[in-house]
Amino acid sequence: MGVRHISIWPAIVTMLVFSISAARADDGFCPTDPAYPAATRIVHVSTEDGPTYGTMQYSQTASLGPKEVALTFDDGPNPDNTLRILDILDRHCIKATFFMVGYYAGKHPELVREVAARGHVIGTHTWLHPNSLRQLSPVQAQREIRRGFEAVETALASAPTEDRRRLAPFFRFPGLNDSAALIHWLGERHVATFSCEFGADDWKPIGSAEIRRRAIRNIASVGRGILILHDTKPRTADMLSSFIMTMREQGYSFVQLAAEPTSAARAATAPNGILGAAERSVADAQQAVTATEPSLEPDPVLR
Repeated sequence: MGVRHISIWPAIVTMLVFSISAARADDGFCPTDPAYPAATRIVHVSTEDGPTYGTMQYSQTASLGPKEVALTFDDGPNPDNTLRILDILDRHCIKATFFMVGYYAGKHPELVREVAARGHVIGTHTWLHPNSLRQLSPVQAQREIRRGFEAVETALASAPTEDRRRLAPFFRFPGLNDSAALIHWLGERHVATFSCEFGADDWKPIGSAEIRRRAIRNIASVGRGILILHDTKPRTADMLSSFIMTMREQGYSFVQLAAEPTSAARAATAPNGILGAAERSVADAQQAVTATEPSLEPDPVLR
């Protein structure tokens, strides 16, 4: 009888852990990081007439409070690193915004759906990540932008409605190399352009500890804003959990950038709009990914 009695303790302990975790979640705490909230504050931004956000380049940014940081990830989805980053964000109960390259969205549609299913917002980052859209003709540049949105829409076509709504009329220029003409063109279609307040140089050949150090330093120098990282870099995933914990210990919190509720419908109904234009067959989508591999090395050095 004694052996039987002792043998049930592992099951009891497991049940207690799950009960405590569930209670913490119900109380608004993150089950796997219980000192912090279970939900990420959502910062809704307008996309009407195509505003620009991020004071590294523009005059305005999203309405973040003191010591609030919006995590954004560029260049994915990546089969080696995106899932690692999603798992880390889940562990800390943080939602982010992902700016995806259309070519990779077409190659890995299951990852696009996974990002959406886990509650993250998706913007786009062109089709092939040309380092400078402004060096292309207007027709070529516009096609790059359109194909990026179409690839993500195609990947999400089979996803639940709620997940399809994660695609926002958000765009980020590769290398942050924008042009006034393209920003105006996006604005006519009610697509917002995003820069940032700070980066971490994770696209450079530096180690994860240095990426973490630069991110913390750059954020401290500004105090709040949008951070650019890349979910294509293993070194970014390597430092991400430690970075999040350090920022929280220093009194920072994380927010998620999302579009105002009417933004997607406005963009979809704009004349010659970009969203809602991806009514393509699976065969068309598969044919679209037979392209030259993109170059993901941005030109400017982020502060």
